[in-house]
Amino acid sequence: MGLSLASLSQNVIQGEYFIDMDLGYGNNHPVNFTPVSDGTFQLTVPVSGFQPGYHKLYIRTRDGDGKWSLTARRNIEVLASEAKTTIVKGEYFIDTDPGFGSGTPITITTPDSLLLQNFAAIASGLSEGYHKLYGRFRDYLGRWSLTFRRNMEVYKSINTNVVKVEYFFRADLGFGECASVTFANPAADGSFSFNIPRNSIPASADTLFVRVQDDIENKWSLTQWRNGITGTLPLTLLDFIVEKENANAQLSWKTENEVNTAYFNVQRSADGTNFITVGTVAAKGGAGLPNDYFYRDDIANLNAGKVFYRLQMMDKDGKFTHSKIVYITIGNFAGMVIHPNPAHSYFIIGNYNNIDVKAANVLVRDMTGRTLISQKFSNATEQRINIAAFSKGMYLVSIITSGNVQTQKLVVE
Repeated sequence: MGLSLASLSQNVIQGEYFIDMDLGYGNNHPVNFTPVSDGTFQLTVPVSGFQPGYHKLYIRTRDGDGKWSLTARRNIEVLASEAKTTIVKGEYFIDTDPGFGSGTPITITTPDSLLLQNFAAIASGLSEGYHKLYGRFRDYLGRWSLTFRRNMEVYKSINTNVVKVEYFFRADLGFGECASVTFANPAADGSFSFNIPRNSIPASADTLFVRVQDDIENKWSLTQWRNGITGTLPLTLLDFIVEKENANAQLSWKTENEVNTAYFNVQRSADGTNFITVGTVAAKGGAGLPNDYFYRDDIANLNAGKVFYRLQMMDKDGKFTHSKIVYITIGNFAGMVIHPNPAHSYFIIGNYNNIDVKAANVLVRDMTGRTLISQKFSNATEQRINIAAFSKGMYLVSIITSGNVQTQKLVVE
C-alpha cells in the first residue's frame, strides 16, 4: 500500500513505521527519503505477511538533531488477495483421521506459499491389502488445507513379480474375467509391456483400464486407467456372429463408418489358427451409417468338429485388420427349440433328448458378447430360464455340451 504524509519538521532526515506493535524508537522498519520543500514524502508499506483484516499503521520521523516526531496512526485493511500464505507444517494419516494436528508430522524443509513436497509414509504395522493415505498442510496463520487422499497397497514382499495383466475398455467383468496376458518371464524391476489387438478395441472407446496380478498370493493391484486411447480400424465392426443352419454356416455382421472400406474376406479354419479365404463380400460404404452383411458357407462336406471363422476387413489402400474369431460345431448335436420367441419374462429350452444333460450348460449373451446367464442344465424335461430383468432387444442363447455348441437368437419384448 502507498501513503503520502506531511512532516512538521523542516529538517527531517529519516522515518520509521510499524504495524500493530511498536518495537521502540529506531527499532522498527526504517524509511529513508529525500524530503521535498513542503516536508511531504512517499511511503510504501508491504502487507503480505499480515493476516487479512483490519490493522493499525504507525509512522514517525526524526530530524537532524535526533529528535523524534509524534507518532501518527492510520487504520488500514489487509485484503485476502494481498496476504501471502506460507505453508509451515504438514501431517498425514492412514485410514482413520485422528483430528487436525494429531497426524504423523510432515517436515516442511523450506516454508513457502507453494510447495512440491515429498514425504515417506510409514506402512509398517499395516495389514496387507488396500489402504487410504490422507494428508494436509497448515499455513503460518494456523489454517489447514483441504485433506487429500491417495489409494495405496501394502505388499507382503518387495520382491513381488508381475506375472499377469488384464485389461478392459468399458465393462469390468470382474477380477480374472477380463482379457488378459500372462508373462512367462516377469521383469525383475516389475515393468511389463503387452499388445492389445486393434480389433478388440470397442467402437468410440477412449479409456483403457489395466490391473496386474502378483506371483506370491495372486493378488490383484488397483485398477489404473489411461484416457485418449484410440484403435483406428478401416471401419467400425459392431457385431459378428455365425450360426449353424442345416448344412450351412450362416455368417452375419454389422458395421458403421465405412469411409475407406473396400471389401471383406470371409476366412475359415479347422484349428482356429490357419485360415483360408472362402468368400468375398463387397463393402457398401457410407460414413456414419450402419450396414448389415450376410454370407452363407456350405459345410456339408466338412469333418465333424469346430469350424472357425473370421473377417479380413480390407480398406482401399491395402491395409486390413481381422475381426474376432467365432465358431460353430459340426456333429450329432440335437437341434434345440426355444419358445416362446419373442419372450417376455422367461423362455423354455426343449428338444434336447439326445444330449448328456449332466454335461450341458446354457449360456445367454447380449449382442456385444457379454455373458448374462451361465448355468447348468437341471434334470427336468425342459429348461425354464428366467429373463425378467432383461431389457428389450436381441440376445444369443447357446447350449454347450461335450465340445459342441449350438446357438440361436432370442428376442425379448
